[in-house]
Amino acid sequence: MLEKYLEALLDSFVFYRADRQHTNGREPLRTNAKYYAVDVALRYHLLGGTAKADAGHLLENIVYLELLRRGYRVKFGRINGREIYFVAWKPGDRLEYYQVAQSVMDENTLAGTLL
Repeated sequence: MLEKYLEALLDSFVFYRADRQHTNGREPLRTNAKYYAVDVALRYHLLGGTAKADAGHLLENIVYLELLRRGYRVKFGRINGREIYFVAWKPGDRLEYYQVAQSVMDENTLAGTLL
């Protein structure tokens, strides 16, 4: 039931779906996906205006939308057990990895963004 509801939201362009990509070149997993709102203002409204507490997820959503706008095919993945927010490429271009962080002032956050 939930799967049909998500498919309807995807078909109506309320959300985009990013599938998981193995970073060692294998086929993407079929069972794991992330969903990003097409309109971050709608997302903000639906969550009750809690953007400050949710700023990291909001920033991740905006970066995803910008990569799509620039024509990238976008997925997410892991390298050496660490999450990569975005694995992105354009046809004919090289593979690019993007990490998203609201701030890297904390040494643990900075270390987590370096692969």
